[in-house]
Amino acid sequence: MGTKKSTYFTVLALLLTMPAVQAQAGTEEFDLPEVVVTATKTEMNVKDVPSAVQVITKEDIEARGARTLKDVLRFATGVNITRSGTRESVSIRGFDSRFSMILVDGKRIASEIDQNYELDRISMENIERIEIVRGPVSSLYGTEALGGVVNIITKRSTKQSFTVNSDNGFLTGGHGEAGRYNFIYDSGQQGKASVIISGSSIDNNAVYKSNGTSYSPYGNRKNLNVRFDYQMSEEETLSLTAAHSKEDTEEYAFLQNSLTKYHDYNDRDEQAISYNRKSADGELFFRYYQSEMNKNLDMFNPATNALKNFVEAKRTVESYEGRYTQAYGSKHILTFGGEYRPEKFRGTAVNTGKGTFTTTRGTMTKTGSTATLDYLAAYAQDEWIMSPKVLLVTSLRYDDSNKFESNLSPKMGITYKAAADLRFKFNAAKGFRSPTPNQLYQNAPTSQGNPDLKSETSNSFDLSMERDYGTTATKLTIFTNKVTNMIDSVSTEAIPTQNGPKKYQNISKVTLQGIEAEVTRPIADKLFWSNSYTYMEAVNDSTNERLKNRPRHKATSRLSYNDKEGFSANLWADGYSGYFFDTGSSKSFVLWNVALSKQIAPTSKIMLGVDNVFNKKDEDAALLGTYIHGGIQFTL
Repeated sequence: MGTKKSTYFTVLALLLTMPAVQAQAGTEEFDLPEVVVTATKTEMNVKDVPSAVQVITKEDIEARGARTLKDVLRFATGVNITRSGTRESVSIRGFDSRFSMILVDGKRIASEIDQNYELDRISMENIERIEIVRGPVSSLYGTEALGGVVNIITKRSTKQSFTVNSDNGFLTGGHGEAGRYNFIYDSGQQGKASVIISGSSIDNNAVYKSNGTSYSPYGNRKNLNVRFDYQMSEEETLSLTAAHSKEDTEEYAFLQNSLTKYHDYNDRDEQAISYNRKSADGELFFRYYQSEMNKNLDMFNPATNALKNFVEAKRTVESYEGRYTQAYGSKHILTFGGEYRPEKFRGTAVNTGKGTFTTTRGTMTKTGSTATLDYLAAYAQDEWIMSPKVLLVTSLRYDDSNKFESNLSPKMGITYKAAADLRFKFNAAKGFRSPTPNQLYQNAPTSQGNPDLKSETSNSFDLSMERDYGTTATKLTIFTNKVTNMIDSVSTEAIPTQNGPKKYQNISKVTLQGIEAEVTRPIADKLFWSNSYTYMEAVNDSTNERLKNRPRHKATSRLSYNDKEGFSANLWADGYSGYFFDTGSSKSFVLWNVALSKQIAPTSKIMLGVDNVFNKKDEDAALLGTYIHGGIQFTL
């Protein structure tokens, strides 16, 4: 405990005593985003919002040469990309992907329950910015938002243009080739209407470990997105969106300790219609959306190509939601909202005994069933300007369903502006997460459901200090989360093996706590420096053992250069210490990356990037060595 306290106070002292060096005026590219919407579902200045929020802009994404969502999120403060087998997922403040909600324009998306593949599925060409809220926001978003929320906000129409780009790369070992091709068309405002159409195709080849398994799924993924906006009046907008994605991938992994070839063919369709009326003192919003995913997974013996097993699954998520925000006087902004969300799961790995069906592949026949969940929720929020220096944000959400007990999720956040350049923020919240149909009813060779599971609950607190030194911004946050009845898959073998059968169980209490520190500053007219550090303690309180797939220390540092001639250069490093993997090993490593781009004509740009410059390799961490990639972009 003494070591933890000394770490806290050392970072605090550094932030408080940092010399107030005034850098030269930063260029426009280095301006911090002023407004976020995810933390409160209303527009709020980032310096005012009590919650820990980070915004990743489209300029950040382009500067890093990011190809997938994981390329962006792994550098975010308090966020880690965890790996289990061939699966990668996002973790916020030590919570795994089940507690880290991924939204697209505020919408849930149908996927595997644990979102293992979403980091590779979501296309990048249509992203305007990504807002990350660290800490529980169940008071607004309900179940799954214990760790935080990643909200991907897509582009809106600006001016007529058509952009295509490609990015191709390879590992220096002569394998692991990958290619990405994107396009986006923006109609610009045509009278009262506008349209944006975007699409992508991504291919990657297999890379194998020494035991014959692949590091990740390989094959092809395609996406197509359409957005139509109609300006009904100066205050009213009607929006229609649709998206389609499909993937055809393979991977090699162990099934019950036997090497198995997996062939995964999935497709997803999404549609939404929304109405928004925004005035100077209020907003009215209604939306209906549907997201449907079909999954077909075949498992083969790689030696004989004989079918060993298969899974058919279909998940449908619908949502009817409304929200009303109104300013009352000069002190209060009230928000009221509600949601009705029916979800349906149908598959061969679902074992409820309801809506049963049979399906056959070759000589193998399997029986499946259906699970239906109906969620109903209402929430309220008050943004109270208590004084010019104090903002208090309180929110409360009531959730109910046809399967689980009702739940109340409160949250309180306060911002105190001690001075023009000094702010203190505090948040206290209660979160919950209901067991998923997979955890309750799954019937798979390596994973069994448990109908006796209890809902997971959390009590969370965080305290932040933000101080500005001219153009230098610093932030220190201390956080703690106490989780009760956390669900985990536990081996059912007398002598557990890594790939053996498991069953979902409540593992009593878990503590997730640590610190986050951030420093950003322009150090020259065209040069910007950003740094972050996260210290994490994730412990099972019942056994006093560390939770796996989490680093104890994570630090990132980035230098960005941009000039007026269209040249940009980015050098960044991310380091990990005490990374505890599910193999039982604890490792430390540092990765260096560089990305360059040059505007060679008014309508074209070339890009070059090198990931993992010093060729670090490690099977547990899925470090494959140096990856070199380059591309070109044309805009008409």
